[in-house]
Amino acid sequence: MHRARQWGVLTTLAVGAGLVLTGCSSPAPEPTTSPVDEGLSLSPASNQVYECLTVRGWDVTISWDGGIGTDSDSIPAEQMELYKADSDECWAPINEASLNMPVSDIETVYLQELETRDCLIELGFDDLDEPPSEQEFIDSFPGAGRWSAYSASAGVMGMPDSKWREVNEACPQPAWSFGTW
Repeated sequence: MHRARQWGVLTTLAVGAGLVLTGCSSPAPEPTTSPVDEGLSLSPASNQVYECLTVRGWDVTISWDGGIGTDSDSIPAEQMELYKADSDECWAPINEASLNMPVSDIETVYLQELETRDCLIELGFDDLDEPPSEQEFIDSFPGAGRWSAYSASAGVMGMPDSKWREVNEACPQPAWSFGTW
């Protein structure tokens, strides 16, 4: 798996462990330039963590799909423990939000996942598993096994990297917005 995609998937899974959704009441207006054009990613949650880390002085990068990384040369070994602590602190508000997400927000996430599923089907991904009932989704939230439209299709998760970005831009992953109120 391509490294950026790998980080993006890992970030998505970490963020997808549950968090708070932005814009639950109405969709946000389309930006005149995408966050990716501005040097950030499609994941508002990852963008928030990236900005937190850079404000703290860390030389990190962010990929278009939300993967936050650094190379071994930019963080000296003796500072790695401090970097990990700062990273944990930057992720903490997002992780905390997942533990306190109201059921009404989880219901909104469920509806957004169904919309994403429909979008993926419209793009030709017809191998998506049937979604759980709303109650099953609520009961499994924010666990690591939470159903998502993207994880419900081997074709989506196994697509070539060249198609991955195109599909994510057309059918955004709701988990990428969690925790970014």
